[in-house]
Amino acid sequence: MAPVFNYFGIPARGEATRVALAVAGVDFEDKRMSFEEFGASEFKTLPVYQMDGTDYTQSTALLRYAGKLGGTYPECPLVALKVDEIVMIAEDVFINLFSTMGEKDEAKKLEKCQALMAGKVKELLEDITRKVVSNKSSAFCVGDSLTIADITIHAVFATVQTGFLAGIPTTMVEDICPCLKAVDNAVMQHPKVKAYYASKA
Repeated sequence: MAPVFNYFGIPARGEATRVALAVAGVDFEDKRMSFEEFGASEFKTLPVYQMDGTDYTQSTALLRYAGKLGGTYPECPLVALKVDEIVMIAEDVFINLFSTMGEKDEAKKLEKCQALMAGKVKELLEDITRKVVSNKSSAFCVGDSLTIADITIHAVFATVQTGFLAGIPTTMVEDICPCLKAVDNAVMQHPKVKAYYASKA
């Protein structure tokens, strides 16, 4: 039986693992839940990767696992450290962006979004950019081939582009750090990534 990757029907913390699994050639069921379906499910958290009768959780752990399967997580400890840095900074971007979702007052939500885009989120994206531009060998974040760092940057782009984060422009990432678009483009040009999204069209 094929493993099942359970997550919401949005990119967010699930997209990078979906893409990394696809690059690894894993035949998995991509189960996408609504928030209502999640509330009625057995799960206490998402994503959940179900394999051989066992449930596995934690988005970054699952992403690294998928990366190891597909060669997008480096074996060299130092290179892996550079990749992990970017992945975890991107996770901080997600944490800050999602912090606006609980605000019911639209004016306060917009104010908070604007403060994040001018403050913490901007700082985090600029930190990623400094690391990316220091790699002179390719358009990828680290080295000259696709890693989970690139895939995570793509996931940030994909999440913002959906427009489900009220108050956050769909062009936020490239507006703040235009050079990161080259990373997103490099991911989208990967043959297995192209094939994955073609299968979802």
